[in-house]
Amino acid sequence: MSRSELTRVPLSALVEDMDLYPRHAVDGQHVASLVNALAAGEELPPIVADAKSKRITDGWHRARAHRRHFGPACEVDVEMVEYADEAELLLDAVGRNSAHGRRLDAVDRRRSVLMLRAVGINDTKIGQALRMPAERVERLTISVATTAKSSDQLVPGTQVIALKRSTAHLAGQRLTKQQADVHRTMPGTSLTLIARQLRLALENDLADLTNEEFVAELRALSEVLAEYVSAVA
Repeated sequence: MSRSELTRVPLSALVEDMDLYPRHAVDGQHVASLVNALAAGEELPPIVADAKSKRITDGWHRARAHRRHFGPACEVDVEMVEYADEAELLLDAVGRNSAHGRRLDAVDRRRSVLMLRAVGINDTKIGQALRMPAERVERLTISVATTAKSSDQLVPGTQVIALKRSTAHLAGQRLTKQQADVHRTMPGTSLTLIARQLRLALENDLADLTNEEFVAELRALSEVLAEYVSAVA
């Protein structure tokens, strides 16, 4: 890394490029908490960006919080960094995101490993960026699947998607584009746990049956379950 310079620029000049974002999604709740901090008068750390392309390498949540609170025309403090190449840029993005802010989850870590390998970074440096031993890096890539090139769920530079815990049983398989797109909304926890929680809520009258949207989803679920049960039987 050559050098960095702290400057103030219009928020609209910064670029959100998902191809170098270590996280698989932006956390709306975290953005909301940062908005509340800004409303309380707190100053957030500077956003970090590539000096040449203005792409954000660290601070997506902070950028969105500023946009939501102050509007897209506001100016923000930015640490502009000069990177030697794309690999150094991506490695720094992963390192910074793993060091602070919202914790990288399992999917984020798998995504980061695959992205960094695609630009030629070895597992030792990847482990340093993710703050873990190099031998753990290899295990992170077990739960992946391939899918159509047109899917926006693909890890940049690869033809795979990092599976969540709820879909880990699909490791090594090829998903349809529709499956890959739905995967975005899948929970990070076990579907068995979710099914158990829903059953217990219904059995113990804890579910809000006055919620029309919830009831409509239950009816749709009932129809799908009927098909599955008949198929298994």
